[in-house]
Amino acid sequence: VALPPARPSTRPRESPAHARASALRVVAPDMLVAAAPDLLVATPGLLIAAAPAALTSTADELAGSLFGASLLPWLAMLYWLKHPKVAAPEGVCFGLTFLLAFVFGSIPAAIGAGALYGASLADADWLHGAAESLLAATNCVVVLGFRDALAGRDDAGRLRFAAAAWTGFALVSCGAVLATAGDLSTAAHVPWLGGVGGLPSGPAEPANALSIPTWIIHTSSLVEWLVAMGLAWRYAEASGRPEWRGVTWGMLPLHTSGIVACCYHLFYNAPELAWCVALQAGCTCLGNTTLAYACWRLAAASGWTWGDGRADAEAAWAAVRASFDDTVSDDASSAVQTASPKAVAAVAAVPAPASALLGWEDLGDAWAADGDAAFLAKLLALSATLAYAVKYAPPLIPGGVVDAWATQSDVTHSAAAAAVIVVPTLLNCAKWAQRSREGAAFVGDI
Repeated sequence: VALPPARPSTRPRESPAHARASALRVVAPDMLVAAAPDLLVATPGLLIAAAPAALTSTADELAGSLFGASLLPWLAMLYWLKHPKVAAPEGVCFGLTFLLAFVFGSIPAAIGAGALYGASLADADWLHGAAESLLAATNCVVVLGFRDALAGRDDAGRLRFAAAAWTGFALVSCGAVLATAGDLSTAAHVPWLGGVGGLPSGPAEPANALSIPTWIIHTSSLVEWLVAMGLAWRYAEASGRPEWRGVTWGMLPLHTSGIVACCYHLFYNAPELAWCVALQAGCTCLGNTTLAYACWRLAAASGWTWGDGRADAEAAWAAVRASFDDTVSDDASSAVQTASPKAVAAVAAVPAPASALLGWEDLGDAWAADGDAAFLAKLLALSATLAYAVKYAPPLIPGGVVDAWATQSDVTHSAAAAAVIVVPTLLNCAKWAQRSREGAAFVGDI
């Protein structure tokens, strides 16, 4: 494609890949279409090479938009789940509400990583681990909330206390690294909690590799969410409300979102896999939407109507107006109270099945007799085992294989990462589809 000579530019020199992508952007569409055969003959890898560069340059912007868009369906989900007619377990309601602490905690952490270190949050291990720990805490609270409901008890107070204590710990850990950062050029890769638990003579890794504590946080989030999905399914049986199975299905894309994040870190946040950042945000937005839809079905089956929604909106608006007027009428006060969560309906405890452990989601049943401390200790041990395997197994690959892998194209790297994401997701879908067809029975270990 012949282009007129451009005026001298003062911009920094671009890499070859970015230069090719820029060339594609400045060509008029009709010129590009007309010259497409010649382009493909002369440089068959041009379009393929330009795609990763374009994804890299837009992944963060796209992810920011998708993460922002995902907040609205999450708030809608909370409204339907916490409606008094639904009578959802109080601990579960609080746990899913507490996720907002992770959302609003990650924002300043990401800003701090960029402002202080010039790095993304994924490359600043200390801030990354502290922020992600709030997500793991959220999943723990959700799991314990379901355990309480299945055991016929209601003690959300201790969950609130534990969540508040962990939030304080996360904030203190962030403050510690900021106060003792010293040289900001090296502080970006200071391992969270000093890398406690890491092997003293582990294999060489890139500077932005996740520390063992941060990996444990990531693996525990995946395990806990699977356990929560299994407990939601179990709660459907115990409460006699099959719509809770839909909640399990609604949670599935969010588990895929966690897999995408772990895949990105598994490949050391490689630039050619920047699309993982946008994909994770897309899965989060999709998962929040499917979970909101599942909770709407749950609320509708419990007697909620759009008239209730309008009444709740009017009550909320009356409360906002009253907060400015410093006066609350009796009618508005009573209307607001109708939108607040009530006590969880009693659910008879259902004994765990006597069959052997068959899947990750069955851990809640297998360890149902354990106290909270023993249950969480087992989850921590399992998560730590997975974290050590993920962190220390890949660097042990023979050097010849690593060198051969480095020579592969970005497309090959992306294909491998896609397989890491797609295969577990398909198996997860197949597992729940099988369980849906066969009722509560699950045959086979995936």
